[in-house]
Amino acid sequence: MHALLILASLLTTPAPASVHEVTQAAAPLIPERPQLHKGEIARLDAYGGWRDDSRRSPELLALLREQNRWTEQQLAGQQPLAAKLQTEWQHRERGEPMPVEWLSQAGSQWRMSADGSLWQRNDEQAEPRQRLAPRQSGDGYYELAAWSLHPNGRLLALAEDSRGDRDYRITLLDLASGETLATLPHRASDLLWSLDGKTLYTVANERNTLRPWQLWAWRDGKETMVHQEADAAWLLSLYRTTDKRHLILQSNNHDSSEQYLLDYGKATLIKARQPGVEYYLDTLAERVLIKSNRDGELGLYQAASLTEAGSQPWQPLWSGRDRSLEKWRLFRDHTVLQYRKDGDDWLDVLDADGKLSHSLPLTEGAGTAWIQGSQDPESKRVLIRRQGMAEAPHQRWLDLDSGTWLTGDKPTQASPYQSERRWVQSKDGVRVPVSLVWRKDISQPKALLLYGYGAYGTPMRPYYQSQVLSLLDRGFVYAIAHVRGGGMLGEAWYLDGRGQQKQHSVDDFLAVADSLARDPAIDPARLFAMGGSAGGLLVAAALNQAPTRFAGAVLQVPFVDMLGTMMDPELPLTRQEYAEWGNPANAADYAAMRRLSPYDNLHTAPYPPLYVTAGLHDSQVPYWEPLKWIARLRAHSTGKGPYLLRTELDGGHLANPRTAQLRAAQEYAFLLTLAGVNH
Repeated sequence: MHALLILASLLTTPAPASVHEVTQAAAPLIPERPQLHKGEIARLDAYGGWRDDSRRSPELLALLREQNRWTEQQLAGQQPLAAKLQTEWQHRERGEPMPVEWLSQAGSQWRMSADGSLWQRNDEQAEPRQRLAPRQSGDGYYELAAWSLHPNGRLLALAEDSRGDRDYRITLLDLASGETLATLPHRASDLLWSLDGKTLYTVANERNTLRPWQLWAWRDGKETMVHQEADAAWLLSLYRTTDKRHLILQSNNHDSSEQYLLDYGKATLIKARQPGVEYYLDTLAERVLIKSNRDGELGLYQAASLTEAGSQPWQPLWSGRDRSLEKWRLFRDHTVLQYRKDGDDWLDVLDADGKLSHSLPLTEGAGTAWIQGSQDPESKRVLIRRQGMAEAPHQRWLDLDSGTWLTGDKPTQASPYQSERRWVQSKDGVRVPVSLVWRKDISQPKALLLYGYGAYGTPMRPYYQSQVLSLLDRGFVYAIAHVRGGGMLGEAWYLDGRGQQKQHSVDDFLAVADSLARDPAIDPARLFAMGGSAGGLLVAAALNQAPTRFAGAVLQVPFVDMLGTMMDPELPLTRQEYAEWGNPANAADYAAMRRLSPYDNLHTAPYPPLYVTAGLHDSQVPYWEPLKWIARLRAHSTGKGPYLLRTELDGGHLANPRTAQLRAAQEYAFLLTLAGVNH
């Protein structure tokens, strides 16, 4: 087939000079740098030449620094407000802290801190002592993604990232001498010691795409490859079963999985992959349980034995029909399942024979709860953590035998905040859930910040966010639109908002905005939007389709060049995410993406003020997507802006812990200032 040349007139046609003069006279110019992407479908990208895979181009770095300086200048007047917000956040109630989990191994208890320090104690009453000094440097990015202690407690393996691109380095340390025994670059964060302690298993990333694709075994200073995943859409991962008797190598894509046993140093297939079928195995003593969508929805099954798990029929224990299984834990005498039903969180307790013994709701409305931590499989109780948009996090134990709470719920205190769940009718008549929270004693029409995500089946739970309270105290309503493409209402809700159905996500988001704008308690002229990553795509697409609906928006590391990224299979995640966004080689997928892609659909319109963030080393949403999008939007917008871009030069997709609070304060101060709030 002859290549089809798309001359992307929107990308190459400059905006009228008057528009450019009005909107961005003060903004440092991001010059066009056209690049033709060749392939089955060729695409001329006016700003595509700013892509630098090395991230080292002096011209690029100078451009990004100049954009950062200009953004700082534009935000200078908001600095006192941002500083005040940070001070408030230091004193906000954070709720009951997460319980600290210690690993019991080699006759001691161990835990790692986020800075890379290792602590050891003899028992719960003993004072911890530091066995490894912090590995985080004085400045720059640092993430400790995983750690694995040798069974004898003498060796420690760490998965660390010092750039933010999630291409981890595995370091193997001798704790007694401090010697580094091995350094294994370009890895995923998965790492496990074999049952006999002689082998360290790690998963290597594919170069460029960073796809976890090869299982490697390190032993006596040498590495050998054990298994390779040949399908470019599949990823490898590792975990240990609840009883710690088995190691599982898992390969999966969006809707299918395949697992292998690693007990004897080689990957032994459990059950061959089938398109659309997922299964996830766990064991406790002689019980072999499997979470699978074999019958349509994710349910729970039991196999007669581990050796028969791949060849004999499974016994159904728990059906996922009309509910979404999220977490499950094995205990000696029980199996506990956490699931969502109609958007609320529930818990079912099965006895040792798989019979339902207790079923109880964990939340109702704008709240959320889940099984907290790994749990002791010998225990007769389970820890549940709960919170709501106006309810600080807390936890309590549930007795598994009786199905009753061992302590009373957190005493209800008078709160100045109110939260609720509403339902809004979307464009096609579908009812969309919305979680809202506001301050009760503020009566004048309030500004609104609407948050959205809507991808990968992620439900975007209505968490308690102490930082949001600063918005509420200044007359805002905060709302989460649980649009299709997310997982709030189960698998069907997810499927109805992905791929060719992605427009449903945008329709839902705009329907929620329109509905809330009609609420007499909300000021329709002060509606703001926020979204990150895939949520940035949602907000950016909504801005293209309704540029005057919002008075401003914050887009955090937004996935805005959908078409360009999905047309490049050498980029990280592209080949693994055709099922999520579509494959441009498919004509129907291409047409749907072309209609929606935020970058390709920018047009002459009065876009509202925007604050956009990026990470130079981001491997999930490369920096050039936000850079190109803001450049092209500036060229076409008839609005006054400002259109701000900040790129973290030493970070990636995740917020840098050192600067996260400052950046959040700047984003909130930006929105508050647009809303006319300066204190």
